[in-house]
Amino acid sequence: MNNIFDIKRFGLVFRKDLMENLKRYTLLFLTMFGIMAIVIISMSWNYCRAHGNNYDYMLLNNQLLTFLSFAFLIGGLLFASTLMTPMNSKLKRISYLVSPSSNFEKFFTRWIIVTIGYILAFFVAMWMADALRVAIVSAKFPDLEINFLDLTKLSNPGYKNSRYYVFPKNAFTIVICVYFFLQSLSLLGATFWERSSFIKTFVVVFVIVGAYILLCRWAILISYEEGLRGFGRVLESLLGERTEAKEQVIKVWAHIIPAIFAIANWVLAFFRFRESEIIKRF
Repeated sequence: MNNIFDIKRFGLVFRKDLMENLKRYTLLFLTMFGIMAIVIISMSWNYCRAHGNNYDYMLLNNQLLTFLSFAFLIGGLLFASTLMTPMNSKLKRISYLVSPSSNFEKFFTRWIIVTIGYILAFFVAMWMADALRVAIVSAKFPDLEINFLDLTKLSNPGYKNSRYYVFPKNAFTIVICVYFFLQSLSLLGATFWERSSFIKTFVVVFVIVGAYILLCRWAILISYEEGLRGFGRVLESLLGERTEAKEQVIKVWAHIIPAIFAIANWVLAFFRFRESEIIKRF
């Protein structure tokens, strides 16, 4: 018998989670849809009313995509912090622990829901909110051509009119890697704190990052006579002349580093999840 992963058993665990939390997931989805719909409809309405015949859809599209990008980040972090929801009360914990499935299957089920499930739900809610926006704003401003969101304007391929794009050239994939790194931090924090996980994780990360920055700053000020300026000159001398090859190397590492840390945090979250289950079992 496979005590680590069995596809049929995993399917049952996944189905059980969805059935038990269907109402909660539905409310979260409707809340996400409602917030997005209200904000993007208000933004489009106010923009069309303010600009009238000078309406520039691409600028509006940029504003809407910028808001949705931040909404995607915040929503992903908040939803990842709900990883341990099935164990946040005594009755739920008992029911969860007696479930005939492995630790990996339980964790993988939750990981899929808070990671992949969230992404799918967000884009479905975004499409629905955008369709509602087009219908309402088009009815209010029939003389203007109200188009659906143009997601191709998320990343600038290097052409002109860069103001129409949300992220600079070659930065979009880096932003994705950074998102998964931040999401993995929120998910890892959920394994330490089952309640108010997002707030506690944010505070801890803020304190650690702040302390690290201050420590580095003090070390630089003590080590270099000219302080930060002197450190900058030394750093420039070590990096040498800026070339296209070096920029490509930096871009590659900008993808690899957050991706590695994201995977490491997911692995740590699994081991912490397993330890938490053992602690609560006894």
